Amino acid sequence: MKVTVRKGDAEFALEDLTFEQVKELVGVNGYGHAAPAVGAVAPQILPRPITAPDFAGFYKHISDRGRTFVNALRQHPQGMDAHDLAKRLDYKDPRQIGGLTGGGLAKIAKRFRIKLEDVYRTKITFPDNKRTVTFFPSKWIIEWMDEEKPA
Repeated sequence: MKVTVRKGDAEFALEDLTFEQVKELVGVNGYGHAAPAVGAVAPQILPRPITAPDFAGFYKHISDRGRTFVNALRQHPQGMDAHDLAKRLDYKDPRQIGGLTGGGLAKIAKRFRIKLEDVYRTKITFPDNKRTVTFFPSKWIIEWMDEEKPA
């Protein structure tokens, strides 16, 4: 769960909280409208506000298949056909890439203030009336990944 805390002009997002932690944070214990006062002081959660895209955090938190996707695009700066990319990802059908990019990478990218356009772009063409999708790496993959040299 994600909770946004506002105090004055400051705003912090607390992410990956359990339901119990959220109940404690808002002062509800399930048996009444407010939790009883506790003698012990709860540990402080000091969130770090994310203001700029965190590519290192994004890359660290994506799945192995997500890293394979990013690395494959990095190795093909001129673009990679969806069929070839699907084989590289051990998919049977290129349409399965949409589940990885939309369901997997998009959710994690949002947590690290990254737009999917910062990760990859696609181009759809129709040579000989056949639909072809080509995936291209973004500027981030080409520049940042070269600096970081991921495994």
